Amino acid sequence: MEQKIINEILLAMEDDLSTEQLQHLSTTLTVKLHKYRIVEVCTQIARAPDDQWQNVVRLWIATKRLENCSEGTIENYQRCMVMFLGATGKPLNDITTNDLRYYLAAYQERRHISASYLETMRHTMCSFFGWVQDEGFIDTNPTRKLKRIKVPKKLMQPYTGTEREILKSEAECQRDLALMEVLYSTAARIGEIVSLNRNDINFDSQDILIYGQKGKSERMVYLTDSAAYHLKKYLDSRDDDNPALFVSLRAPHKRMTISGIQAMMRKLGRKTGIHVHPHKFRRTLLTDAGARGVPLQELREYAGHVKADTTLIYVKTQESSVRASFRRYIS
Repeated sequence: MEQKIINEILLAMEDDLSTEQLQHLSTTLTVKLHKYRIVEVCTQIARAPDDQWQNVVRLWIATKRLENCSEGTIENYQRCMVMFLGATGKPLNDITTNDLRYYLAAYQERRHISASYLETMRHTMCSFFGWVQDEGFIDTNPTRKLKRIKVPKKLMQPYTGTEREILKSEAECQRDLALMEVLYSTAARIGEIVSLNRNDINFDSQDILIYGQKGKSERMVYLTDSAAYHLKKYLDSRDDDNPALFVSLRAPHKRMTISGIQAMMRKLGRKTGIHVHPHKFRRTLLTDAGARGVPLQELREYAGHVKADTTLIYVKTQESSVRASFRRYIS
């Protein structure tokens, strides 16, 4: 009961307080209400009115924000549940496992999404309905019998040295060249790159303090000599006053967006015949660093991963390295 009241208070204050203030309010209410026994006058299970699932989603999103989830993750959570609940048109307590199965199957058939994306949707639904049941809005959790979707494991390839040289030689402008060099050198996520400003760069020490999207923690990343050179050359060529590190080519030179960078790289990919994606630069740096002997723990910190297992997903063991070790220790 205490948590239900706390959630309702947090929802009411969501528009007036920052994330940090909401977290502080949540902690304070939890401590202060702990010594009190709160009894609801009505003894029936709390249910959301048939047309009020939107408020339940808002409450759930508020708790996710307090859990320090990234804004990108929160937006995806909200979009997934709003689409499903809006399409289903049923009260929360009437939704069945078959409703969920049908929606996921129809969505996959209509949108031709990957198994990985479908599993992400299933995971989001499980998170939502598990929370809704815990909070007393529904009797049973319809996702309990929703089986995990098997996702084929693919070994994602990094760029080869030749591919990176081709991309640099075919870059349309100095900005694109600098952007690719920074993506590789920092192994930063694309969202972290677009949020950078000019004054975040320390050219004397060739480092950048990045505020991570996931986990929301700061970490230091570094520029190679090549990245520092091309980035400085790009910044010196600009005549705008936008504080953003990377901006659009045309006036009024707005901060580059994630979709803008992705579009630029798709165009470069068509031009070169290479699969070009921003995240691939991150994978390539981690792979190259691992192959050159950088310890896994240091790679984990540089990438901003909470768990070392996540770093292992990105680091591809070079076949040539395995061959050399086999010849050295076995043959």
